[in-house]
Amino acid sequence: MVGIPQVGMDGQGKSDKVRGKHPVEDVIYDRLVDAIIDKHLRPGQHLNEVKLADAYGVPRSRVRRVLERLRDEDVVVFELNKGAFISRPTIEDAHNVFEARRHLECVVVRLACERATADDIDSLRRHLADEREAFEALRPNVNRTAAEFHVLIAEIAGNPVLERMLGLLIRRCVLVQSVYEKKSGILCLTDEHSHLVECIAENHPDAAAAQMAHHFDHIVSSLDLTETRRNEVDIYEFARS
Repeated sequence: MVGIPQVGMDGQGKSDKVRGKHPVEDVIYDRLVDAIIDKHLRPGQHLNEVKLADAYGVPRSRVRRVLERLRDEDVVVFELNKGAFISRPTIEDAHNVFEARRHLECVVVRLACERATADDIDSLRRHLADEREAFEALRPNVNRTAAEFHVLIAEIAGNPVLERMLGLLIRRCVLVQSVYEKKSGILCLTDEHSHLVECIAENHPDAAAAQMAHHFDHIVSSLDLTETRRNEVDIYEFARS
């Protein structure tokens, strides 16, 4: 299992911002989500409750609550007498998740065009610079950095419900990509992100929505959602059962 950072510290030794009724559970949740988005935890991978509890120095019951939370988001599944596993999406899941996210992000980027301030545009451009650096250096968190660009647009849109929905869809999209990407590696779409920023800066919602739709068409084109791939995944499930 992927190495797990200690509770209360990020990758650079800084304190975590804790929130909610059980802040330690939030930290564990965030760490697992980050590992999924960074593709360190992959579909079908077992999540051992005992090892996670030991790694974080918490009772097993707290780990179980975190895993149940991820199960409710369709990111984790529980198998009888086997435990918790990272979900392995089907081809139907892939189509449904990307269709939902494509439509949601087009709405979000329109709102961002209407509501973005000069400071927001500066934040987007700073993030783009960091994203380019992450891709060039092949940083371990490059996938998360790219995903955070979309989260930032949702924050600018100013609708926390849409922001939360997007976060859920991002995690599920990453699982789809982990299973169905035609080539392993990192899909660099920074130039498309740059075009989106300019559309938002110039307050062109129609152009921004069209660019976002194109962006997702590009991502979907990088996936193998054929019957051949379906059969390969079915064989994997049969072998594991």
